[in-house]
Amino acid sequence: MRAESMTLAEAPRGWEQDLAWRMAVAAPEDTVRGTFFNGTLAAVRKLGDAEAVRSCQAASGEEKFLDFFNYPLRAFLRLLECAAHQLGARWGGGEAVLRELGRHVHSDFLASPVGKTAVLLAYGSPRRMLETAPDIYRQSMSFGEQVVVWTGPRSGRFVLRGDFLPAVCHEGVLEALIQAAGGRRARVEREWANGLDGEYRFSWE
Repeated sequence: MRAESMTLAEAPRGWEQDLAWRMAVAAPEDTVRGTFFNGTLAAVRKLGDAEAVRSCQAASGEEKFLDFFNYPLRAFLRLLECAAHQLGARWGGGEAVLRELGRHVHSDFLASPVGKTAVLLAYGSPRRMLETAPDIYRQSMSFGEQVVVWTGPRSGRFVLRGDFLPAVCHEGVLEALIQAAGGRRARVEREWANGLDGEYRFSWE
């Protein structure tokens, strides 16, 4: 059974069980760009130390990552799992680590040539930045669909379908995107999650 047809009751809720479930249902053709791996390892170095980086690199099963090459999604999920274990004690638990990684990874992505272009095109507007978010996701992953629905000038909903990243990572990603475009007091809250689908309410001042 493909994960898209599973219900929330079939998907475990704890972060460790959730990552294991995502690894189990991911297909070999599901891939993530190397820039996400490199960004995550850079974040692990910032949040932890060199030993944590070595452990996470080993857990991924890959020796190195080229930013614009595609690598197996399962390798990325193993990296996230290792990082959550390595850093959980000092950052308030695995779920807090995953959220922080989502924030840092996209901060590093936005510092890349492609990310700098996205920031430039946003012209200091969080709204324009979020409107480019689906394109950023599509450039980075081979799976999932993302849609932005506006509920006000500075608020809306980010809807995902068939996305394998942990929900808490998306919260950190969206916060980073809003803040990168000058949004103050960014707030991102998960409205619901069902297997690989979910919806996030966001706003800023």
